[in-house]
Amino acid sequence: MNQRWKKLENEMETLDLDIVLIYGKGIITQYGNLYYFGGYYPILRHGFVIKIKGQQPIAYYNTRADYYLAKEKGTIKDVRFVGTGDVIQAEDPLLVELANVINAASPKKVSIVGLKENMNIKQYEFLMNHIKGEIVDGTGMVAKIKSYKSPEEMEMVKNSFVLAEKSYAAFEEVIQPGKTCAEIAGEIERIARGNGAIDTLIFIEEGPFFLRKPTKKVISENALVTCYVELIDENGYWVEKGGLIAVGNLSNEMRELADACVQAMEEVKKTIKPGITVGEIAYAINKQIAHLDVKIGIWHGHGVGVDHDIPVISDNGTDVIEEGMVLSVHPNFANAKEEFGASIADVFIVTKDGAESLSKLPYMTYLSQKESESIG
Repeated sequence: MNQRWKKLENEMETLDLDIVLIYGKGIITQYGNLYYFGGYYPILRHGFVIKIKGQQPIAYYNTRADYYLAKEKGTIKDVRFVGTGDVIQAEDPLLVELANVINAASPKKVSIVGLKENMNIKQYEFLMNHIKGEIVDGTGMVAKIKSYKSPEEMEMVKNSFVLAEKSYAAFEEVIQPGKTCAEIAGEIERIARGNGAIDTLIFIEEGPFFLRKPTKKVISENALVTCYVELIDENGYWVEKGGLIAVGNLSNEMRELADACVQAMEEVKKTIKPGITVGEIAYAINKQIAHLDVKIGIWHGHGVGVDHDIPVISDNGTDVIEEGMVLSVHPNFANAKEEFGASIADVFIVTKDGAESLSKLPYMTYLSQKESESIG
């Protein structure tokens, strides 16, 4: 945590910032900034951290419960709360308090993290209208800080991934025709939560795209099933592990799509290294489906750490991969008629000469045979 504050203080000095106001909310893709700098994030509700140049940080929440938990679990000593925690309406008293504390320091330049990307319009307009001095968006500044991992952070990512794979491994044991996706996901969730995960997204789907919460849909006799475990371990680090399980006999078209998905990831393994662009990673994925008539479900990947990070792996993207970044890569294809799909996910730690894949389990497993045949 001291290293993180030091990085922020260096940026404040470089950019001539008097105050940084960090905003976050207790959901995946928005919890990261709060947890990264404060060691605590609320459930659903929002929170703020104020860093005044030369002073210790102050954390603000809008319930006494969050105040108590942040004092117990967080790393910031000065924790305060204003409000009652209504998640439907904005907490005006909290915003007033934030503006008063910031203005009392007579800042010339204030950086607000999450200003344009995460805040709702009321929060944005209030702070813009009531904070004195020049206001700049600091979201990119913090995103850059978070995108480079120290050796200690890399170990935390690895620990999180071990739990994700331990949870994922149970898919092979519990998937069978006739079971519902919800039943199967419940077993995976039990393992993840029971071993310390503090938030999870469990996906299981034999349709074209996997991005929905598990339903009572029944696994077919012959199906290509996409399985995912995405979780935040108790250390706060977010990882994603995904793979394919073939139940019964696959059609030639299913097998061809699955093979292309696996080969895309194998090509990514050879491609990732410092100095290349994210567009080159996307190209490595796309060339594996150039001969097929398929549709792409989601973008190809992004940085991970404490929440989602930059860079985003997109077609024609120009962001450069650098040593110390940690990437989640997840090719996601569906056949042209969107009848079935395939997706897998692996996490890569970018090293001096290449990248370390964290997946120890195969990307694809066949349950139709006594001894599972695997690829990848």
